[in-house]
Amino acid sequence: MKTKIIFASFIVVVIAAVGVVVFFVSQPQQEELLPQTFAELPEKPKIMDEFHHGHWINSVAISPTDSSLIASADLDGTVNLWDKTNPQKIFRFFHHPGKMPSIGFSPNGKLLVIASYKTLIIWDVASETRLNSIEPSSNNFTFSPDGHQLATVRNEVKLWDIRNPKKITQIATLPFDEAHQVKAGWACAVDISPDGKWIAAGYSNGTINVWGLGNKQFVITLETPFYDMDHLKFSPNNKYMVAGGRNLEGHDNLVEWCIMWEVPSWQHKGEVLRGDVENSVFSPDGKMCVSVNNWAHLGRGAEIWSTANGAPIASLQTEATDVSFSQDGTLIVTGGKDGYVRVWNITQSQLDLTKVRNDVVRLIYYLPTDKEHSPNITQKIDLTIRKVQKHYADEMERHGFGRKTFTFETDENGKAKIYRMNENQVEIHDLQLNDIWLVFVDEKNDSHLIDSMVKRHLSTAPSYLHFDNTFMFTTRRKGNDNDKVWMRNIKGFTGDGIIIYGKKNGFDWKLTAYSLKPLFKVLDDQHSLHKLERCEAEWLDRSRFFNPNQPFFDKRPEIKMDVQKTGTDSRIFKFTVTDEDGIHQLLLFVPEEIKRKYHVNKLQGCQALNGKKKATVEFEISNPEIKKGEIRMMDMHGNIASREFKIRAKASEPEKEQ
Repeated sequence: MKTKIIFASFIVVVIAAVGVVVFFVSQPQQEELLPQTFAELPEKPKIMDEFHHGHWINSVAISPTDSSLIASADLDGTVNLWDKTNPQKIFRFFHHPGKMPSIGFSPNGKLLVIASYKTLIIWDVASETRLNSIEPSSNNFTFSPDGHQLATVRNEVKLWDIRNPKKITQIATLPFDEAHQVKAGWACAVDISPDGKWIAAGYSNGTINVWGLGNKQFVITLETPFYDMDHLKFSPNNKYMVAGGRNLEGHDNLVEWCIMWEVPSWQHKGEVLRGDVENSVFSPDGKMCVSVNNWAHLGRGAEIWSTANGAPIASLQTEATDVSFSQDGTLIVTGGKDGYVRVWNITQSQLDLTKVRNDVVRLIYYLPTDKEHSPNITQKIDLTIRKVQKHYADEMERHGFGRKTFTFETDENGKAKIYRMNENQVEIHDLQLNDIWLVFVDEKNDSHLIDSMVKRHLSTAPSYLHFDNTFMFTTRRKGNDNDKVWMRNIKGFTGDGIIIYGKKNGFDWKLTAYSLKPLFKVLDDQHSLHKLERCEAEWLDRSRFFNPNQPFFDKRPEIKMDVQKTGTDSRIFKFTVTDEDGIHQLLLFVPEEIKRKYHVNKLQGCQALNGKKKATVEFEISNPEIKKGEIRMMDMHGNIASREFKIRAKASEPEKEQ
């Protein structure tokens, strides 16, 4: 009997224990609230001061000894000196008799030189006294590092002793070495290296000549495609020389960009093809360069880029004709056609961007005002991006390219680095690096509001902020017996972003993988699965995002096109492409109508060229209704260029080639 009681008690205890376990298992589990850590987004460079000069500004300069003293010159020859501590008042006023003058302070800050195509005048800054002049002149000049010599250009390069500015004496005229005599045209740009070893001059035919400053002996001639030289600068650390100029593409279309050389080997380091560059200036440590652009549709405004690899660092939201750096490297001064002089503060966080790797996927968690972040949102985003990364590795391996995949930014613990962006902070952040920004948003938040706030920043910023690796080519019209072809422009791509909306259980990694395809420039607006086609995998094999540490310097490509009819409907599109960096792949896109509502770019064909520097590729289009398209090219360094074209039906009277 006792045994039965013990057994019955045991059964009751077991049943009770099972009941307790079932009860707790059946209860909804509270999600573990792990600590949420977010990174701070980089802020845009800020305007510290603003001076209203009043007219189109041609030149700006900041005193090398007093960063509060700033000079600006307009097209009519009015030169103002401003005290940064009192931006509403003109500190000094000078008038120059020539048009479009350039200005510059002497190394000790005591002299101000104002030079036009008519005359060069030396002023004493403190007393506002005119000390001397040189005629005829040009608007390009430079001081020796000790301030004892002044170099000017006017058909030829001349050196002047200005130790006594009231009694200027000519030291030397620097001609070509007889063994290198060419028709150089006129000299139009000059600079002296900061260590005083070299003097270089740029000529109207694109030639650059270098001499030893001490012995005045010819050193080397460098060739460029420029027909005019707008600026020529040595870096303060004596490592580089950069030149910018104009090239006449076709008949009447001017394009400008920068070329950099290493010093003293004079080896070509790279080219910066990011717009119609008006002028460039180095930071005092030589690690950064600022290039300015005066036309919104032809560049990125004032862009800061790394001299080590040409990578973009930050951009200033302004159109500028000239730029100057303060001696301590914390201030940038720009002047533009709107008549304003702007002083920008470069913070340590922006200076640190020279060390940040580009071409990575960066992650943002967007949170509207008065909203709390979701539990474990950082873990959910980390899990999603790792699934997407693995998916691309699987797809690349499936097509025989190994387990290549993109890189996303991580923190010091190896976890996904996630930036937090609040609704009222959208406009202050600098997302213009050459990266991809994925903005993750909770499902419960108002998608319409977020679209209007975030997309405005990611997708519809001023066009000059989105022209990275961008360069304009001439419009060409080429006639034949069948069609008229209108080649429009060639352009590149910069960092972009897309919004990923969450679901109840997190984020859809397949949707995220699909959304990345157009951002990798695999397909634009192409409605296909998240899986990769062979052409797409081949494209990504050389993509910057799949190949770390690629240089951003890019040699100028050329794309020409012709079209021929082969039958009633079919046409052959023949593209001749030249690129000194080597051509990786060409893609042809044509528009396709989707459900009679809108058009998307459909991949018509691809061609791998395996590093050839020049090739002619043919694509056949059988649909006679197609009237336009886009040819897209990637070089062996992952640089992307594209050209849009239109096809016009044969007119009764043939158009003249322009």
